[in-house]
Amino acid sequence: MPADEGLKNKLTELEEQYSKTKYNKATNKYLGILRAKMARIRKEMATKKGFGGTGFAVKKTGDATVVLVGFPNAGKSSLLKVLTNVESKVAGYAFTTVEVIPGMMDYNGAKIQILDLPGLISGAHEGRGEGTKIASVIRTSDQLLFLVDVNKVDQLYELIAELNMLGIRPNRSVPAIRIERKPSGGIAIAANRHRIPEKNLIVGILNEFSIYNGDIYFYEDSTADDIVDILSGNVAYIGGIVALNKIDTIDEKVLQRIKSDIESKTKMKVVPISAMRDTNIEMLKESLFARLGLIRIYLKPRDGDPDFSKPMIVRRSNNVMDVAKAIHSKTAKDLRYAYVEGRSVKFKNQKVGPEHVLVDEDVVTLIYAKA
Repeated sequence: MPADEGLKNKLTELEEQYSKTKYNKATNKYLGILRAKMARIRKEMATKKGFGGTGFAVKKTGDATVVLVGFPNAGKSSLLKVLTNVESKVAGYAFTTVEVIPGMMDYNGAKIQILDLPGLISGAHEGRGEGTKIASVIRTSDQLLFLVDVNKVDQLYELIAELNMLGIRPNRSVPAIRIERKPSGGIAIAANRHRIPEKNLIVGILNEFSIYNGDIYFYEDSTADDIVDILSGNVAYIGGIVALNKIDTIDEKVLQRIKSDIESKTKMKVVPISAMRDTNIEMLKESLFARLGLIRIYLKPRDGDPDFSKPMIVRRSNNVMDVAKAIHSKTAKDLRYAYVEGRSVKFKNQKVGPEHVLVDEDVVTLIYAKA
């Protein structure tokens, strides 16, 4: 039996054990170790050459990339059309989109690439419906845009579960955990009063990844899954927004209840829309722009006026040096300082250093050293 096939069989066996075991206090450690075993095998399979096939060939362009995630027939093609004017084939049946359809959304001077992916289906993490190929595209994106029929909200949680099994954590941050291996001394745990799993579960997970000696530091409340994710090393953390589609088909009070429930459970922003009627599409664009952390910077020549029709798009928290590097990486080394007017400074044309952090709609004049 090929090694890959053996790993697949072992993973299937572990998944069956996991699904058949009911969660309670007595089985907590057992389930935690099972999750660690499955993660270790998935990591081993992912590192083997050629495992899982190749991803869809998609060239990233623009200032940021957003992927549309949804089950078949959720209305992704219709939404892509109203966001980007791209004519993706639209029909009233499942599996209309059989390849990645790219479109470009222009908003606030930014060019945001929107990718309409084939619809995820149950079992995507096992490779069904091009699941692993879809995951390879999602992993390279800057933002997830979940499109869910307001009458089928449970599909959102199915999507999140499938992505989790594909090693993608929607709208979550990298766990604040640090692990240092040591040649001897056993396992030492430092938690500083944070809520963490019991010691024997932590040790069991570390042992599963062949760590028998070392220090593990927790800087926030953490779960066993957080430890497994850190050890797996192949987990993607990507921000997410939920577009709740077909809102014209339900009562407003019901809609608000559904919206509040999703936001409470997922911590994701929910934008109610109707792709067919263009309802709240501008609100969705604004939310995507904000969540991507994009800002507009206007460059001003030393003896001229800024061109407010052509903003430079950079990331929130970028500083003056980052702007200089984006313009030309070689000449950035000659940057001395800049004059800035806008909300990041106290007065007009304030002189600032290269480390000064810019905000949306700042006007910047870069000053370089003379040759």
